[in-house]
Amino acid sequence: MRLAFLSLLCLGALAAAAEPTFQPLLDPQLSQWEKWLGPVHRAYDLPGYVRGAKPKDDPVLGLNNDPLKVFTTRQVDGETVLHITGQVFGALSSLASFDNFHLKTEQRWGEKRWEPRLTAVRDNGILIFCVGEHGATGKFWMRSQELQVQEGDIGDWWPLSGAMAEIPIRTEDPVKKRVYDPKGAVTTVNARVWHGTNYDEKPFGEWNTIECFALNGDAVFRLNGKTVNVLLNSRYREKGSTVDVPLKSGKLQIQSEAAECEYRRMAIRPLTAWPADVAADLPKR
Repeated sequence: MRLAFLSLLCLGALAAAAEPTFQPLLDPQLSQWEKWLGPVHRAYDLPGYVRGAKPKDDPVLGLNNDPLKVFTTRQVDGETVLHITGQVFGALSSLASFDNFHLKTEQRWGEKRWEPRLTAVRDNGILIFCVGEHGATGKFWMRSQELQVQEGDIGDWWPLSGAMAEIPIRTEDPVKKRVYDPKGAVTTVNARVWHGTNYDEKPFGEWNTIECFALNGDAVFRLNGKTVNVLLNSRYREKGSTVDVPLKSGKLQIQSEAAECEYRRMAIRPLTAWPADVAADLPKR
């Protein structure tokens, strides 16, 4: 009995050793990221910024031009915390691309909100499989699949610039037309899908744990240890096309979208197979 017990301990130790370790994505210099910022809202002045004739003509701030310090870091108890003011729409974009991965981070809201969302719920987002040009979506974000980070709606799915997927959904809700439901029909969708009802968002000011598991073009969104959305067969179509193009790898983007937001403990590791508890949340195919 003792030998069998020791053997089990050894097997467990080997399995743990074989599991890829998380690599941190945040450091004080944001050395693994670049910044992209769109136009400055007309409610705010920026010395030297020349506007167009109409708001739609206002130029983007562009790549690694952040005069308003939208993206900064600070050290808290020895940890790097990413601070996003939200004043200008845009994104922090990873220099590296990722395909099969497990991303994990903690997020919380700050007080400040900006035009054009002064009275709206605070909004942000984590974009995966980001490809193509910066600013393809509204001058702000790349083509991608979005894990929505919004007050009361962390884990919603949004497709950007022609992205699409298959998601198990129910559709009888008159307001939230498409809601993730693990027992729902797997349906091809190209517009927002709300998170499921298995939901546990922390109160304002507390840290939420957000995870994204991605494998072979499928992805699972988790909030505080619970699966809140599942997308399958990630792909996109060019405008006017009927041809599906796989969207299985790309950069990460962390949005700035008119709300103060912080992230910490952001890390990623390779994924070669679904963890058992995540696999249990996938629809049978």
